[in-house]
Order: sequence, then C-alpha cells, then structure tokens
Amino acid sequence: MSADFLADIRRFMSSLGDSPKELISFRPLALRPVEIANLLDKLQGIYDMPATLPETDIILIGSNVRLINMLDYYEMSFQVTLPQDSDPAQGKITVLSPLGSKLLGRHKGETFNIFYGNRMNRFRIISVEQKP
Repeated sequence: MSADFLADIRRFMSSLGDSPKELISFRPLALRPVEIANLLDKLQGIYDMPATLPETDIILIGSNVRLINMLDYYEMSFQVTLPQDSDPAQGKITVLSPLGSKLLGRHKGETFNIFYGNRMNRFRIISVEQKP
C-alpha cells in the first residue's frame, strides 16, 4: 500500500470527522450520521496502525472482494474505494455506500446480513485480495 494512498485515506478520515453541518452537504449517500460515526471508528481502528499494513484477508479500502448471496447463490465482485474513485458500473463501490461500509474490516469467510436491493440479504465473503 503506497504512502500516497494512505495519505488519501487519512485525508478522507479527517473529512468524516468534520462538523455535522459540513457533512450534510457532503452526504449524497444512504448512510445516517450514526453509521458515518461507526465507519470513522472502523477506519481509525484499521488505519491508525503503522504505515505499512500487513497482507491479510481483512477488507480494506482498495480491496477486491468476491461475495456470494446465500439466498440465491449469486456471486458478485467489486473493489471497495474512496468516494472519488467510486464507479459502480466498473465494479468499484465507495466505502460510504451501505455495502461498502458494512464490509470494511470484515474477513474472508465471514457471513453478514444487509438490506440490499429492496430485500434483506445474507452474504458470505468468499475472497479478499489487496490492491497492489
């Protein structure tokens, strides 16, 4: 993970810590203020480590993730990104999306529930690859 990428993540984290009035204008997303606070806590827990993160199966910003929907066995793949790099049509979802924020900090093999696509879904993380 490059120093520039970590600097971008730390700038993003500081923007989440801004005053609530500033966040409202920044918030073109489905996350409520309490969910943004929880996301900031997760980010601080992950990225307040040493400058080089170990290669793990933990989902970080930049991770390529493959999930399987346990209800219909549909597989999906995408990369969790910072908001400015998000492009759902290219398989890049922002960490500020409900799915992106739910995934952050989870590990390969974990199963979780989320309201996604107008229904409650149960997903299992089947692979996690870190961005080079």
